[in-house]
Amino acid sequence: MSAATADATNAKIVENPPFKKTEPMAYAMGDIGNGFYFQLVTNYAMIYMTDALGISPAIAGIIIFVGKLISAFTDFGTGVWADNAPLRKDGRYHWFVRTLRYPLMAVIVLTFLPFVSSWALPMRITYITVIYILGVACYSATSAPYGSFASVSTPVVKHRDEMAAGRGFGSTAGGIIVTFILPLVMYTTVKDSTGADKKVLNGPVLIWVAIVFAILLWICYEITLRGTVERIRVEKGTNEHVPLWKSVKYMFSNRAMVALMLAALLLIFAQMFAGAVNAYLYKDYFENTAALAILAVQNVPVLIVAPFVPAICDKYGKKLVCGILLVFTTVVYVLMFFLHITNPYVFVAFSIVAIFGNGVFGLMVWSFITDIIDDIQVKTHTREDGTVYTGYMFARKIGQALSGLLPGIVLTATGYVTADAGEAVRQSAETLNNIYGVATLAPAIGNGLIALILLFFYPLSGEISKKNAAVLDERRAKGEM
Repeated sequence: MSAATADATNAKIVENPPFKKTEPMAYAMGDIGNGFYFQLVTNYAMIYMTDALGISPAIAGIIIFVGKLISAFTDFGTGVWADNAPLRKDGRYHWFVRTLRYPLMAVIVLTFLPFVSSWALPMRITYITVIYILGVACYSATSAPYGSFASVSTPVVKHRDEMAAGRGFGSTAGGIIVTFILPLVMYTTVKDSTGADKKVLNGPVLIWVAIVFAILLWICYEITLRGTVERIRVEKGTNEHVPLWKSVKYMFSNRAMVALMLAALLLIFAQMFAGAVNAYLYKDYFENTAALAILAVQNVPVLIVAPFVPAICDKYGKKLVCGILLVFTTVVYVLMFFLHITNPYVFVAFSIVAIFGNGVFGLMVWSFITDIIDDIQVKTHTREDGTVYTGYMFARKIGQALSGLLPGIVLTATGYVTADAGEAVRQSAETLNNIYGVATLAPAIGNGLIALILLFFYPLSGEISKKNAAVLDERRAKGEM
C-alpha cells in the first residue's frame, strides 16, 4: 500500500519534511556529475579511438553501437531492480547512487590509460571494447536510479516541475563546463607532411582529465545525496512487485510514453550525432579547436531562461511550448546547411541560436516523464518510477547507439583517414564537406521529427496533467494508489 510521507489535508498536499528551495539545485548537481562521464565519453570516445588508438572509424562506431545497445537493457534492468529494492532509511533510490558511483569513477580512469596506445591493434580493440561496455553499464547503475529522484521527491506538481527544471539546468550546465574545458586541453599543434600547423588529439592528457572528472563526479553526487529527499515511498511486500512484462506492457500501451520514447530517441540521436561529428568538424573542417570550446556557451541562453520556463510551460503547456521552439531549431539548422558557413565563429553564433529550442525541451523533458508516471498510475493504480524512467532511458540509449554507429560509417564512407597518436593527417575536401553536411542536417532532421511528435502525437496537455495530479492527490488522501 502507499506509504507516501506526503498526506492530503483539505485538498492541500503537505510535504514532510517541507520542500526546500535548494533541492532543485542539489538535484542539478547530480546531472553535472553525470556529465563528467557522459559528456567526456559522448564527445571524445570515437575521436580517442580513431586518433589516439588508431582504430578505424567503422570499428570504433561498432564498439560504441554495441556498448550503447547493451546499456539500453542495463538501464531498464537497473530501473526494475531499483523499483523492487527494499526501502531504506533514506528511501529506495539514494542507495544506488551512493554505492555504485565508485565503480563508475574507476571506469572513467580505465577508459583513457595512456599506455594502451602502445599495444598491438587487436589488444587495443579488445581492451577499449570491454572497458566501454563496462563503463556504460556502470553509468546505468547510477544514472537510472538518480533519474527517479525527481518523481519521488514530492507529490506537488509545481515542485516536481522545479526538480525537473533543476535537472535540466544541471545537464545543460554540465555540458557547458565539460565541452568548454576539453577542447582547450585535449589538442596540441604539430607539423603535417607539408610543414603546416595541424591540431591533433593529445591522447596522454586524457588520463589526467579522467582522474579530475572522477573526483568531481563524486563531489557532485555527494551534494545531490545530501540535498534531496525521497518523500513519496511505496512499501512493497513480496507479492506486490510488478512483473517486468507487466511494466513493459503498461509503458507500450500508453500513448504518451510511446511518444516520449520516440522523441527521446530522436533527441539524443540529434545531439550526440552532431556532438561526435563536431569534434571532426572543428579539428579538420574549420581547423580551429578554440572555437569548439566557445561552442560550449551555446546553452547559456537556455540557462538564463531556465527559472522562467516552468511558469511558461505551466501557462501554455509543455507540449506546445517545446513543440514550437523545436520547429524554430529545425529552421535554423536547415539555414546553416544551405549557407555552408566557413567561418567557425559565425558557425558558433548560428549554433547558439539553433540550440535554443532543443535546449528548452531538454530542460523540461524530465517533467514530461513525471507527468507520464502520474498518467500510468491513474490508469493502472501502480507506481513504478524507476521502470518508467528507464523505459525512457531505453529509448535514449537506442538513439545513443545509432549516433555512435552512424558517424563512424559516414566518416569511413567519405574516406576519413585515421592517425596514429600524434600524427597529423589532412583530410580531402570531399570528406570535409560531408562532415559539414552531417553536422547540420542530422540535428535539423532530428529536431523536426521531435516537433511533429510533440505537437501531433503526444497526448498529455497541461490541462490533462493537472487533472491527473488532482486525481492522485485525492487517492493519497484516502490512502490509495
